[in-house]
Amino acid sequence: MSVVGESSPSPPQDEVKSSDSLPTSEEYEMLKDQSPSPENSGLVVPGEEDLEQSLKECLEESPPAKNETIADLNTVLSNENLLEDPDHTIFHNVAYLGAVTVHNPKDEAAIQEHMSVMNQASAVPLAVTVSVPRCSTDSVVLREAATRTRVASFKIHRIIFFARGQVNTPENSCFAFTSAQGETAQNTVVQCHVYRCEVPEAVNKIFISFAKAFKKPDGEAPLRSPQSMHEEEHIVFEVGLEIREDDGKGNFVYVPRDKDCFKLRSNVEKCVVVTLCQISDNLTTLKVERCFGMLVSPGRNVRHSDMQLLEGVKMSNTNSTGGWAIQGSWDPREAAFAVLNQETGPDIQSVYMTVAADLVINQIAEPVRFVVETKARIFPASERFWYYTRRNAVRRYRMVVRRHEDGEGLQLVEVQAGEEVEQQGRMSALTLQLANLTASTLASSWRGPESIEPSSPLDEPDEDSGDEPLLSGSGGVSKECSETELLGWGEVLQNWTPGNPRPKQLTSLVRAGVPEALRGEVWQRLSGASEQMDRTVENYRILVTKETPDEKVIFRDIHRTFPAHEFFKEAGGVGQEALFRISKAYSVYDSEIGYCQGQSFLIAALLLQMPEEQAFGVLVEVMHAYGLRDMFRENFEQLQLRFYQLDRLIEKRLPDLWQHFQNMGLETHMYASQWFLTLFSAKFPLFLVFRVLDVFMLQGIETIFQVSLALLMMVKKELLAQDFEGIMKYFRVNIPKRLRSEEHAKQLMKTVCSIKIRKLAKYEKDWRNIKEAERLAEDPLTRYERENKKLLADNMRLERENDILAQQLLTKQISMRTEIDRLEDLNANLEKEVSQNRRELEEGQGEKLLLAEEADQLKLVLKREVDRMETDIRTKDNIIMDYKGITKQLSSKLDKLQLRGEDSELNNKSAVNGCSALDTALERIRELELELAQTKLALVETECKNQDLTHQFNSSSQDIRAVGPQSNTWFTKTLSSIKEVAGAKGVKQSPENMKKSTSEQTLGSGTKPTMSKPS
Repeated sequence: MSVVGESSPSPPQDEVKSSDSLPTSEEYEMLKDQSPSPENSGLVVPGEEDLEQSLKECLEESPPAKNETIADLNTVLSNENLLEDPDHTIFHNVAYLGAVTVHNPKDEAAIQEHMSVMNQASAVPLAVTVSVPRCSTDSVVLREAATRTRVASFKIHRIIFFARGQVNTPENSCFAFTSAQGETAQNTVVQCHVYRCEVPEAVNKIFISFAKAFKKPDGEAPLRSPQSMHEEEHIVFEVGLEIREDDGKGNFVYVPRDKDCFKLRSNVEKCVVVTLCQISDNLTTLKVERCFGMLVSPGRNVRHSDMQLLEGVKMSNTNSTGGWAIQGSWDPREAAFAVLNQETGPDIQSVYMTVAADLVINQIAEPVRFVVETKARIFPASERFWYYTRRNAVRRYRMVVRRHEDGEGLQLVEVQAGEEVEQQGRMSALTLQLANLTASTLASSWRGPESIEPSSPLDEPDEDSGDEPLLSGSGGVSKECSETELLGWGEVLQNWTPGNPRPKQLTSLVRAGVPEALRGEVWQRLSGASEQMDRTVENYRILVTKETPDEKVIFRDIHRTFPAHEFFKEAGGVGQEALFRISKAYSVYDSEIGYCQGQSFLIAALLLQMPEEQAFGVLVEVMHAYGLRDMFRENFEQLQLRFYQLDRLIEKRLPDLWQHFQNMGLETHMYASQWFLTLFSAKFPLFLVFRVLDVFMLQGIETIFQVSLALLMMVKKELLAQDFEGIMKYFRVNIPKRLRSEEHAKQLMKTVCSIKIRKLAKYEKDWRNIKEAERLAEDPLTRYERENKKLLADNMRLERENDILAQQLLTKQISMRTEIDRLEDLNANLEKEVSQNRRELEEGQGEKLLLAEEADQLKLVLKREVDRMETDIRTKDNIIMDYKGITKQLSSKLDKLQLRGEDSELNNKSAVNGCSALDTALERIRELELELAQTKLALVETECKNQDLTHQFNSSSQDIRAVGPQSNTWFTKTLSSIKEVAGAKGVKQSPENMKKSTSEQTLGSGTKPTMSKPS
């Protein structure tokens, strides 16, 4: 553990210096003036007297004796050895192990490592005494133990960090602190000084003394060293984020936060609130002058340009915490916030959102921005949440600033975001470390291996002798639960299905205490409300809309219900609204009882464990199945029976206390009325209330008798010593205050579960016999008048209920008549639409028949066209064959002509004529080859067109089936165009045919060219 104090460091004169420039005390946190000191922090460590007894030889709280013999008084005085020093706590038997230069004065891991190395390496350490001052303006003084010579001194405001050795290690008797020295930032040196105590327990006392020294006196400002004027200063801010939503009534209610996620509703206008508070005690106190912008954006690590500016930004001071609150209006329905307005589902559990506030802070010229990133889940606008407690996102930020060289103003270096913190309010680092140390380290080292069991509440005096009673709803509830308990409850809940008998191990688990996280579910199952919860929820939604004559009484009571609890403290808040709705719904549901004072406390206890619909279901079962409503009935006869039974039980089990009550004239109803009517929820702490309700849900009304007897047994001795007024005050004030400890409540419940209640049926029979005897002894006229009065009251109540039912029936009939008329009009309109649809269907079927006929005709046309094309193809194939034959003939003739030309060399004229005939034949061959190529090209084009026509036909047929009557005009035009193309193709005369006939005639004549013979 470590203590952080704000100071400027200063090592001894003879220590090694370094040129490293390290930050001094302005960047570290100081303990707040209001931070609790070890004396008043409320942390009790058993065995402290024994510890002080064992430390007599090493710890001296008083000045040294005046008659102490000193060898050389002049040497002592020259070294400023003050023998009488009332301002210091002097620790003896301490060894100085040495010092080492460090670069990070707050690195506890490095300090622990240096401590370990020096503890092992230092063979002959220097024996010293350590004088720790009692105020922050003095110095820690080191003197040599033998000669009392001053070795070194350290100003408290220059010490940066204090750390003690870890428990269960060789260093558990060591401690260290970091300090620095230097006139300027360039020659500042930070060193870690390590010490060892002969008695390990002395380290704890030194730790407490340093904590006292770090505390700043009231009204005194910390000192500023001249060299620190230009160094960096770290200022810690605590920034909180909370979101409110419009509840539809013109109010903005807090948004719940569960598992680090805000639960937002879509399409609901919101208000974003950012709170800012400086929690570190620095030499510089900053003040926010104004906020010139609040921005919101979906996602995290977003750019400045992606953030959207909110409207209506306002800033105010919060006097209670000395901070500032900034709020802005946010409409998530804008397009830029679409991600934060879209409901999240199973695929996306949550989305990130970023909120930023731009501030102008005094002494800093640059604008400062604080950015808060958090997660959110988006629900429908109609979603209703279970608000257990209001939670905001709180994060600490470290602002690093540096003072200008002229001493005027600060320069912003950076703003570092820290981790989210759970605690609320301002709490310094030293206070947190003291709490942790007392809970863990000191407890283990001072108590020893075996912890002392807490004493019984029977043996403890009253914690508070004041006359003010304990406010209802006070006391925190622990949520801790061991793994064994969770496994046991998990097995029980898994095997415990609705309608089946309770598991055997359920009784022991419930009496040991239901875990806070499972209490709502267990209560619903124990009471049987979970078996008909769906019907209960539907009834509740109807009942809350009805009026009740008890509204004024309910309004008056809800402000007095659990005023100490945060959930019900705010007037018009979520808790009080839910409490009012349930009370109103039950008064309508059970009109005979209506609303009675005391019900609100039971309802509030249920609301703290489950949503309001489920709380209403459990309330109905408690009132009816457990017989609680019978005690609220007219004349409270059932309640008088319970008082009689309790009185007889006290007489049997606590006869001396019963006799004392009789002597004082104290009757049972004077102190037990609230116990029976509120199930102990009106005055006792919440953890006891919940434990009582656990057992009550398990075993019923006899739990009230068990708890009552256990309470009387607990305070029997005190009650016997009181008179009437003292007894009434003790019941009202002292008994609830004695049970403020959760451990005491557990012990009380053990006593409760050990008490066996017997003879309740016998006492009930005796009470009824007594009432019957009183009735017989009573004057008949008086009895008849009383019974007649009761019958008249019942008659008036029934007539009132009859009038209400008649009015509801009339209203229902009127609404039904209106609904019937609307449905008849709707039926007429639907019949018209049906007849029109039938006509359109008939027209469509006629068009479908016409299109089918046209499709058949088109098929015939296309079939004829295909046949014609196939005929043309066959004809052209024949032409090609003819051309091939002609080409072959010409080739053979050409060969013969070439042979003849070689043999006839004698006659030149004949040779010339032969060459002419050969040229003519070659020319003709080229013409035929060209005609052949053109014919092939025409054949390919015809095949392509044939394929196009086939494709168009298939497409038209598919469109007819898919589109139906609407494409009649387009289809008709398509058919006409196809027919025109087909007709044109049929009548067109191909030039290839003409060329073919011409060639056939030329070749078919069989004439051979005449060749001239040479002369």
